Amino acid sequence: MRKYGRLIPLLFFPLFFSYVFVVLPNMLLRKLLPLSYRYRSLRAVVKLIYKGLRIQRLVENESFARQSKDQFIVCNHHSFIDPFLIIDLFPHPIRFLAKKETRTLPIFGDATASIDAMFIKRESVKSQVLLLRQMKVELEKRTTNWLVFPEGTRNREFYSQPLLPFKPGAFKQAMEAQVNILPMVTYGFQRILDKSIHWKKYPVQIAFLDPITPEMYEGLSTREMADLVRERMQAKSDKLFLEDQRLQRTIRKSS
Repeated sequence: MRKYGRLIPLLFFPLFFSYVFVVLPNMLLRKLLPLSYRYRSLRAVVKLIYKGLRIQRLVENESFARQSKDQFIVCNHHSFIDPFLIIDLFPHPIRFLAKKETRTLPIFGDATASIDAMFIKRESVKSQVLLLRQMKVELEKRTTNWLVFPEGTRNREFYSQPLLPFKPGAFKQAMEAQVNILPMVTYGFQRILDKSIHWKKYPVQIAFLDPITPEMYEGLSTREMADLVRERMQAKSDKLFLEDQRLQRTIRKSS
């Protein structure tokens, strides 16, 4: 509780004013305000949150996040705040495909909705098909990045290494739209809100892997593609896990 006792007063006012003066106006006026403006203003909010959460971000191959405006990004998923904090990594707008429960989260639900996220009802096959088709249309326009969590849900085994199985349907739209697929792996976001851990800083590792171009996945099935990407991301996750052990030792020595 000591940790939450620090976080609540530290983040309450930034989050409150950000919601009132940024997120809510962007939501109410999203048909009038361009996505680029809404996204840029939300990124400014995220920068404040990073400082309050004492995040030390360690990014590998960050240039991959800045090269294009039309990538299909796949990422592992540990924490409900993952989408919100990932935003700051990409200067060009990214849109999210998320489960409908995300939409009901206080502040974070409105924040992701304000940048045109799409929320899938997992119990409705019709909803999934319609939204996936819509995402494919948007991917074909080559006007923005899209990010999905191919595990389909949060991996609640926070400190274990294995990624959950990837859902092959997550790749179908990107492969049909013939866009680059950019895998990224994160480790450490899950620790930020863990009430049992109270550190002066929270290292978060983020690694971008080499993009997979349409030429590289030509002839592959969606299942083969999902397995290929998961294998590469798992190999990187294993390395991040080992590096995290070293970072923890360093933090404890300096505490």
